[in-house]
Amino acid sequence: MTATALYASRMWPPVRRGAGEATDSTLDLLYRLGLVARTGATGVHTLLPLGLRVHERMSAIARSAFEERGALTFAAPTLQSRALWEKTGRWQAYQAEGALLTVRSSSGEEMCLAPTSEEIAAATVGEHLRSFRDLPVRLFLSTSKFRDELSPRGGLMRGREFTMADAYTFDASTHGMRESVAFLNDACTAALTGMGLSGVFQARADGGAISAGPSTEHLVLSDAGQSTIVACDHCGNRGDGAVTPALPPPPPDAPVVNVIAFILTHPDGDIQPAAVAIRSDLKVSTRKVAAATGALRVALIEPQDLPGILGKEAGTLTPWDVAGSPDTLLLFDSSVAELDEFAISDGGDGLRSGLSWEGDRRLPALKVSGRGRDLAEAVDGSRCTRCPGTHRQVRAVEVAHVFELGTQYSQPMKLAFTDTAGRDAVPWMACSGIGITRCMQTAADLHRDHHGLRWKPGTGPADVHVTVLRADQAQMRERTDRLVQDLTARGLSLLVDDRPLAAGEKLRYARLLGLPHAAVLSPDRPDDEIEVINRWTGRTTITQTSHIPRMAAPG
Repeated sequence: MTATALYASRMWPPVRRGAGEATDSTLDLLYRLGLVARTGATGVHTLLPLGLRVHERMSAIARSAFEERGALTFAAPTLQSRALWEKTGRWQAYQAEGALLTVRSSSGEEMCLAPTSEEIAAATVGEHLRSFRDLPVRLFLSTSKFRDELSPRGGLMRGREFTMADAYTFDASTHGMRESVAFLNDACTAALTGMGLSGVFQARADGGAISAGPSTEHLVLSDAGQSTIVACDHCGNRGDGAVTPALPPPPPDAPVVNVIAFILTHPDGDIQPAAVAIRSDLKVSTRKVAAATGALRVALIEPQDLPGILGKEAGTLTPWDVAGSPDTLLLFDSSVAELDEFAISDGGDGLRSGLSWEGDRRLPALKVSGRGRDLAEAVDGSRCTRCPGTHRQVRAVEVAHVFELGTQYSQPMKLAFTDTAGRDAVPWMACSGIGITRCMQTAADLHRDHHGLRWKPGTGPADVHVTVLRADQAQMRERTDRLVQDLTARGLSLLVDDRPLAAGEKLRYARLLGLPHAAVLSPDRPDDEIEVINRWTGRTTITQTSHIPRMAAPG
């Protein structure tokens, strides 16, 4: 379908003189140039006509990347029933986080504005799934999502309403699921590349509230990022500190050993208390604990529940207490396993110092040597396991995420099919999500320069910024009409600046908005001649109007 040309003289909001300055922040440029508008609700934005063009183009790029690889696109409601979410236990989990926006219908039915779509995707597939011959299923979905963020910030980077391009896969086996994970990572890479996002890398990550299994983030390093990751200063290995292997940083002068207690839920449903001895300057990674123990879930024991489970008040539990509890699993982080001397808090005044694993007259020796495991989150100063380097914390934007879900959703939702042996089986799931609205601001921030925004071909509000000089003259209006008709018929999307303003003001606006090419239509040139300015190189070319489509083509 041919895109309708946009005219600056008819634009809403109106294009103002001095609409923005090249020194403005990226978010301020998006506001002042009329791509995005604030609303009365924190973390909720309006996409204005120029911004909506960017959104539609990036959404189409994502959809094409998945469909070209075999996914089918469907539409699902964002308004979803409580009964559906209670099947997986996530209604209670998201409510506990305070992240779920809920509504009640006039008939009393409770629903949520869904922050993600695993439940509705599983319910949709389960309705039609019968046999192994129906698998694999790979579905693509792009829709608004809602999350009651405690502190929405950064404009489109972290909002309460946002657009996600999701994909959901269903397979007959773990092998098939992992093939689907590879498919999802490949499609996400293609989509992000098509959106003009450069420097994207993949890193192992924490699946958070979506997945208890392995996951992969697609990240871009940026000072505007809302995520903090660790990166080795020597080999460049990067990732989420919750899952990145690391050696502990050097201990402080007077190390203190804390004991953090958890409840482990094992695959067979058994529940077991566990405790991790770790240096007080480090934080336990529940993901690493799960990997070390094989637990499906690792939940922190709340302070008020600790006395009833382990018989000690919060802040007084010691490794020796846990060692004397035969039903509790005691784990040692590598940060404490080789300590010669340390302090603990055992309920007395202050700390009890001068202890070692050899014990003393009151405490027996504990066999710790060789039992240390990597159970702490990698932090600034921790050591890389791949080289002699050191981790440093850096800011990054998470633009996509791929999750290995297993049967986390399909089993409680009772999805089933008949396998090749005629037995009932449960499908294995995976999913991915690309933050379209976040990608819009990230692309704008990554590529801007000292003149303003810059859009990669095929991603901005239009392909060519047609700047008409002396637009008040009848002959220039006629030339403009002919040029617009010709270029739109040849597939180009145009923004036409036909305002009766001086050339300098129009060219300044073209640089600030940053479409890939500006075409200057001047009464001083023959009808078939035009000046084309490449926003990325700054190069100016005098050429025939018939050459513009070739010059504006991507690549």
